[in-house]
Amino acid sequence: MNALRGRHPAPPFDAVLSAQAFHETWLATMDPVRFGQWFRRQRLDRLIATATRDSPLYARRARGARVLGDFEPIGKHALMRHFDDWAVDRRITRAGAEAFIDAGDTIADGWLERYLVWTSSGTSGMPGVFVQDAASLAAYDAVEALRLRSTGPAGPPLGLWAAGRRFAYVGAVGGAYAGHVSVARLQRIAPPGWAPTLCEISVLEPLDDIEARLRAFRPDVLITYPTLAAALAGRTMDDRRPLRFGEVWLGGEQLSPTQRASIADAFGCVVRNSYGASEFYSIAFECRHGQLHLNDDWVILEPVDADHRPVPEGDFSHATLLTNLANRTQPLIRYALQDRTRFVPEPCPCGSALPVIEVQGRSDGALILAGRDGGTVTLVPLAIETVIEEAAGVTQFQLICRPDGTLELRFPLQGEDARQAFGRCRRELLGWFRRLGVKAQRVVQGQGEPLRAAGSGKLQRVLDRRSAR
Repeated sequence: MNALRGRHPAPPFDAVLSAQAFHETWLATMDPVRFGQWFRRQRLDRLIATATRDSPLYARRARGARVLGDFEPIGKHALMRHFDDWAVDRRITRAGAEAFIDAGDTIADGWLERYLVWTSSGTSGMPGVFVQDAASLAAYDAVEALRLRSTGPAGPPLGLWAAGRRFAYVGAVGGAYAGHVSVARLQRIAPPGWAPTLCEISVLEPLDDIEARLRAFRPDVLITYPTLAAALAGRTMDDRRPLRFGEVWLGGEQLSPTQRASIADAFGCVVRNSYGASEFYSIAFECRHGQLHLNDDWVILEPVDADHRPVPEGDFSHATLLTNLANRTQPLIRYALQDRTRFVPEPCPCGSALPVIEVQGRSDGALILAGRDGGTVTLVPLAIETVIEEAAGVTQFQLICRPDGTLELRFPLQGEDARQAFGRCRRELLGWFRRLGVKAQRVVQGQGEPLRAAGSGKLQRVLDRRSAR
């Protein structure tokens, strides 16, 4: 079958990972102009050969497939429905993975002696369960350390971990989410004397408690979601004892230009943004010019329209097909993400040969409203956020479309501050709607806090709760 089913006992998980990490880190240092596309072709050929030979699911779906375009796109629901036929290691089952996750205290241990398991947040309606082998984990670590974390405007390159550094992770800590699992594992496998001091805080805690714990811990690096960092930045700007960090690392949500500016100004530090997913942890990293560069020697993205046809370069897609070149144990070939992406045709001033992409959020997060003259008007979240942030000057908000179609604005503010924020946002939104030809809308002020996802704690800034959606 394959090496996983050999007669010799498997080496310890950490030993496998350490050896693989050394190999992949060495490969990641090589010039992507000269070697990246060669590695990409080799990895894709191996992935296709392994998947069509050893995965019952892909063997059924892609009979005779030889190149990437031969594969029909596949989504999360189909993969979860056929989970037990998906992986090339036939010991991997959904029941076994979920039992491992439910154990709770073993999330950084090797399942079946050689895998990590993490789950997606389920924003699409169904959580995903993803099994990471040593090769994929090592690839994520390599591109994080040598591309994302080593870029910056100041000083020598900074490694992901370094002796004496203090990290605060504010995110989803109550389950097997990718960020939580990754932080726990990297802390555990750090060489002796290099393990950082780490403080983990649930993003679902009250903001007062989060701020108090950060003040007490005094981290060098804050790792969190853009919305949480922006909320802390807003409080810091009004505080006589502002929080200060050496760096802020952001991911998991879309970062707007207004958020970036407010976070950098409030904390007086470098802001490092990244784009990743549970399906591939380190899709793109940000250079010193604020551009997202795709790690295209490790992951293939295909921007497509609603019928999964390619869109022209420079145009935003309806969805994106992802192929993970690192993980051959649980293959992902032309996996449908609902993220709207585009390839930027202009070269980046930083000089990197890796392609530049832009991400505009999930296509299923778009708000579709009735038009004045019939038909509908589609509003992408980024456009709504830009109107509220730049025209109304409000950075902390959530716009909810209620089941009856009423638009509700929520703010983490109280009293007169919330009332004034609502007035500005309502005025700018209604004016924008008129210019776009949107039918008259009822916009009201909500009384509760913005809603975060129950497990992951992510904040969807534009939320459609109509039953049809």
